[in-house]
Amino acid sequence: MLCGCAAGAARDPNTLVVLEAADGATLNPLFTTDAASALYEQFIFDPLVYVGDDFKPIPWLATSWRSTSDHLHWTVDLRHDVRWSDGAPFTAQDVAWTWQAQLDPATGFPYRGQFDYVKDVKAEGPYRVEFTLSQPNALFESQALNANILPEHILGSIAHKQLRVSTFGEHPVGTGPFFLERWRHDEQISFVRNPHWWHGPVTIPRIAVRIELNDQARLDAMEDGSGDVLDGLGTSSYSILAQEAPHLHLLHLPDLYNFFIYTNLRRPGLAELPVRQAMLYGWDRAAVVHGLLHDDAIVATGVVPVALRLWYDPKVRRYGYDPVRASALLDSAGWKPGRGGIREKDGHRLAYELLLEGADAATQDLAAEFQSDMRAIGVAITVRSLDFATFLAETQELRYDLALAGWGGVADPDQFTLLESKQVPPTGNNLMSYSNPIVDRDVTLGLRTLDYPKRRALYDSMQRVTAEDLPVLFYINSYYRAAFNPRVHLSVKQILPDQYVFRDIYAWRLDR
Repeated sequence: MLCGCAAGAARDPNTLVVLEAADGATLNPLFTTDAASALYEQFIFDPLVYVGDDFKPIPWLATSWRSTSDHLHWTVDLRHDVRWSDGAPFTAQDVAWTWQAQLDPATGFPYRGQFDYVKDVKAEGPYRVEFTLSQPNALFESQALNANILPEHILGSIAHKQLRVSTFGEHPVGTGPFFLERWRHDEQISFVRNPHWWHGPVTIPRIAVRIELNDQARLDAMEDGSGDVLDGLGTSSYSILAQEAPHLHLLHLPDLYNFFIYTNLRRPGLAELPVRQAMLYGWDRAAVVHGLLHDDAIVATGVVPVALRLWYDPKVRRYGYDPVRASALLDSAGWKPGRGGIREKDGHRLAYELLLEGADAATQDLAAEFQSDMRAIGVAITVRSLDFATFLAETQELRYDLALAGWGGVADPDQFTLLESKQVPPTGNNLMSYSNPIVDRDVTLGLRTLDYPKRRALYDSMQRVTAEDLPVLFYINSYYRAAFNPRVHLSVKQILPDQYVFRDIYAWRLDR
């Protein structure tokens, strides 16, 4: 357990103070695209299924769910004892309306494409819902049933195309453990516990999310005890608190993000497997992790992060730092040193531009290390930093050679839009133009296979083939970091990285 004595700073002892770097945009889950809004909505709304150990779905507003043998028809039974925070009863009509709104293009739900396999959702009586799918989908239980449910009795009279401009995003009604108390944008948003929550008593009376734009202000608040929780810490902030605030409880565990260097396989040289393998052998990623990142990252070995322990395959081909092997691969592929030591073949040079998004000092240092390592094996790298919109446009339109970016945040091994050969933009996120029939099979059947052993075999195959093919150059798996005031009592075992850190906040306890 995380526990201890309360810090001495004067403050309301009954309020949990959460520190965030940015405010949310809306409390309407139909239009949420930012992390802060998603955090707030965890306090207010409930899904049909919740997140259990190892990210497995567990009953929540739904008591049970079952499918036909072809997995195209799902029956979901609901709890009978749930009320919205305004006192209205929760029923199957709320579920059906939520899904009808999500699937209607007029609504503008930003994640509609992820659920295009959901054909129809109907209420069958007050406490039963029938889902009809166009094809089986392994993410239906963990993602579709995990969507927040909205109140039909409030929103049902609003045309779907008008939902975005409704006042619901500022005045939400939910079934969750807390309800909105007050929202002063870019300053603070507060929530009070729902005394009638169906799950049972909520132990924390009040939550105040303070918006502190300044990094140092957030650290100061944790050090002086005026803040209780600071999640999503960067490496430097984590190190500062570890040294300067030893009374705090710090959490540090692998998260769900993988960082890669994407390779445009339409470029001469990069299209050749020996070149990509040589680049990964020639890149001293362990030195980057040990030096620039102060051992606060994990050298990536594949397209699935180590945090997904039920799916991560440790038996893939590994690429330790071996510049001699890298040079031998390039020699055997016919790439010989030319002008300035840069390798050439058939009129082409191994000279590429690396795109960075934003590019803080640490990322710039990483790029410089990569440049140096590549030059040592005869590959020239130039670096260009772009704002996010331009970076996205350049990569989505395949106007790039190499690009450093991340992928993940999802508690599933699915890589369909990243790796399937037909998912080249604008269809999907296959920025590399990668194509392998075995991987196509694995990621396609992986979404349609619900049996875990069979599905695991498909994703093991996907990981092993991509570790051989290297459609991307594996960089690091990052860590999730958080700091807690010692007056906060919670079970470390209940914490999952990324969006699930507050998943059992209803059971947290405060020393007062």
